[in-house]
Amino acid sequence: MNKKETVKEKFLVPKVKLRQERLSRELTTTFMADLIGLKNRRQYELKEKGEAPFKDYEIAVISQYFKIPENELFF
Repeated sequence: MNKKETVKEKFLVPKVKLRQERLSRELTTTFMADLIGLKNRRQYELKEKGEAPFKDYEIAVISQYFKIPENELFF
């Protein structure tokens, strides 16, 4: 396994804490997609499930919106 695959395996995991926070606030995946500027909810859902990576700015926007440190929501 090369370094890139190792990093992907470590970080492309379901974002359980993020999902729990979103659901506890009764926010839809459509709302979250709009919040970070995605075209549709499916793109966001793939990220939350760990099938696609979040970009740095997306992590920052979501963390600021929830007022929770990035490392608590994403890592």
